[in-house]
Amino acid sequence: MSVARTMSTQHKLETIRLTGTIVTPFFELFTLTVTPFQQNMRVLLPIGLGGERLPATVIDPGGDLSRILSLLESLGTTCQQIWLTHAHLDHCGAVAGLIRHSGARLFGHAAEVQLRASVSLSASFFGLPEAEFENCPEPDVILQGGEVLMAGTTSWQVRFTPGHSVGHVCYYHQETETLLAGDTVFSNSIGRTDLPGGSHEVLLASIQREILSLPDAVQILPGHGPDTTVGRERRENPFLTSS
Repeated sequence: MSVARTMSTQHKLETIRLTGTIVTPFFELFTLTVTPFQQNMRVLLPIGLGGERLPATVIDPGGDLSRILSLLESLGTTCQQIWLTHAHLDHCGAVAGLIRHSGARLFGHAAEVQLRASVSLSASFFGLPEAEFENCPEPDVILQGGEVLMAGTTSWQVRFTPGHSVGHVCYYHQETETLLAGDTVFSNSIGRTDLPGGSHEVLLASIQREILSLPDAVQILPGHGPDTTVGRERRENPFLTSS
């Protein structure tokens, strides 16, 4: 399928109420805000050499499975891979259902076994329906950090960024200076560290090492809230300018 959208496809996307869309020569990236936690789930659609859309990689399908499936259908694609930044319930609550529908391969960090196994319990703690936040299966591909993952013809660096959770990772596409940052850095804020496995000191060290070491122009796509840039957060983020 060409990346040129038909009027029918555009109408379907409007009814789904996307939070944002990024178009580059290498990929399209669609953001759908899901769950009561307002988490930014992303659908990465690589563009083939002939201009066609390749099968999707879904990043952090936290919940609202029916909306995620509707988005994939509207885009005329299937989910081939699922990449997790981390395994808090709002980032992986729909993984099991998405795998049942698509057979997608799951990628996640080795250290988050306990988080993946306690998604439903966490949902109960927050007063959410356990059936809508299923325990997350163990990954088909275990990450440690430092790997290079392929989505179609695009390559993404895995950057190990613990602190918000023990096995948090980010995904960086160097050619377009795009960082899928999960819950490390937000616009004028950083990820919370008061949950089990969190550490404020470790998170700040991760941000300094893996994010602020990138060029100012790098676009940060966080797990919650609006997108930002490395330069903006370096200059204006009160948690970083005072560290």
